[in-house]
Order: sequence, then structure tokens, then C-alpha cells
Amino acid sequence: MFEAGALVLLPFPYSDATTTKRRPVLALTSPDEYGDFIGMAVSSRLHHVNTVPLQNDSLVEGQLPKPSWIRVDRVVTLNASLVSKVFAQTKAGVHRQAISGLCEMLQKHIPQA
Repeated sequence: MFEAGALVLLPFPYSDATTTKRRPVLALTSPDEYGDFIGMAVSSRLHHVNTVPLQNDSLVEGQLPKPSWIRVDRVVTLNASLVSKVFAQTKAGVHRQAISGLCEMLQKHIPQA
């Protein structure tokens, strides 16, 4: 099993939910009693906005094949049974930064009274 802050590899759904691609995902939460957890997509392409940088010095253990970015705008609930590999654990600061990035993005969409 794994805990919050882990980088895992699994089939991540495309936006249309009809196909998947094996991708790295940051686990924002540990799996619950049903095995469900909240994850964020990780990309090695920098053309996305709303990202948190992720490099080997961002990790407590494990390695990345290349510098990457956590996409705070790609959040999904997944099941731990889909995880094919746990390959790294992020530092607590990186995990916090990803959650803060999501909160900041959502804050922009709260209607003003």
C-alpha cells in the first residue's frame, strides 16, 4: 500500500473518460477503507498552467526519469487496485504545495456575495 504524497503509476483517464494512458499520479490522500484515493496527474511537459515543479530533489525516496510537474488542475478519485507501481515519495512541502495550488485555483471560482 502507499500513503499520501506517494507517486504511483496507473492507467489515468483522459478527459473524455473513454480511454486511459499509463501515467504517474501524485496521491493527495492515502487510500480509504474502500481503496479510493484522490490523485493529481503528473506531466513531464511544461506547457500546462497550474503546475507544481517536481524534480528528484523534491523526493524523499525514489527517482523521476525526467523533471516533471504536478498538474493541480487534473484531480481525480482513483482506486488503489489500479496502481501498478509505487515509485517515489514526495517531500511533505511538495505535497502541501500541490494541495495549496488546488485550493488557490478553486478559490478563484467561488462566487462573490
